Amino acid sequence: MKKFQLKELLVMAIVVATIFVLGYMLLPIMHLMPLPAYRALVVAPIYAIGVTLVTKKIKKLGSVTLLGLLIGTLLSSFFIWMFFIAFLAGVLTDLSTFLTFKGYKSNRSIEVASGIFPSIQLPLTFWMAAYTIGGASGELLKHPLVISIPTIITFVLGYFTSKKLNQLAIIKKL
Repeated sequence: MKKFQLKELLVMAIVVATIFVLGYMLLPIMHLMPLPAYRALVVAPIYAIGVTLVTKKIKKLGSVTLLGLLIGTLLSSFFIWMFFIAFLAGVLTDLSTFLTFKGYKSNRSIEVASGIFPSIQLPLTFWMAAYTIGGASGELLKHPLVISIPTIITFVLGYFTSKKLNQLAIIKKL
């Protein structure tokens, strides 16, 4: 990871604060989800907007890892394993973007990263719950459609949110 400048860290902090506020506003909808892992479906557009803004402004590899680290730090006050899920999602997003696109230079790479970041959190949450809580959570791992279909939907929500945001004139100025 390259060194981040203060200006870039401030952008990151503002984006994370905005994600947290918008996510908090959606909390009543999230409580309607039958499984905690499915909350990623609700926040996918918010995370996609955050990833898009951060990677448009900070095109450095590691920016989504830092985003995940900051989000995870805030979410760890609710559940400690949320830190690891958000941080690992950031690392995996940066890694897959680097291996596939060599960074965040194109809109396509940003759109894919915006889909990966929220969608990878869904299976990570399932696995974390299965191995820490067990019981019914562990039984869900035996049904791949319970995990794969919402993960794909979450990716699509994130990807198309970013794609639409990239088409807006405001984001083109970044």
